[in-house]
Amino acid sequence: MFNRERTNNEFQLDHFAKVARDLSEDSLFEHFPGHGHSPAWILGHLAICAELGQHMLGGSLTHPEWVERFGPNSVDTDTPDASLSLSLMTNAVVDGYRDLRGLAGSVTDDSLLQRPHGVPVLTGTQIVTVADMIALLLTNHFAFHLSQLSSCRRSAGHAALF
Repeated sequence: MFNRERTNNEFQLDHFAKVARDLSEDSLFEHFPGHGHSPAWILGHLAICAELGQHMLGGSLTHPEWVERFGPNSVDTDTPDASLSLSLMTNAVVDGYRDLRGLAGSVTDDSLLQRPHGVPVLTGTQIVTVADMIALLLTNHFAFHLSQLSSCRRSAGHAALF
């Protein structure tokens, strides 16, 4: 299942690798113009959302302590955290989406996919089911936050990638 969405996410992860290699530990908690987020929040948000998607498909959370700090409706703070490194967070994104793609590709229970997603921030939108949410997480949601991360990279003085 989700063949196109998984392919799209793999493509985006290739671009993510190019963006992430130019981020620095020194700017991890810096808030950048335009969107006002730090790379730490963007990375943490992407990682925990991948894990929340896995949870919807029967998987588990690797970083449950990140839900409140980086999950839906979380607030990006100025507080640096020595337990969060660029390497830890970029690996969490890569691993989280690899595992989400794996679960999305192997799900066979259509009744699971047709359940309501249960994410309050999306109540009343066109995203209604678990299937809708998994498709969103693998495509638009990832791309939206990847563009924020790319903006952090460009604001730090790096040339365009394409």
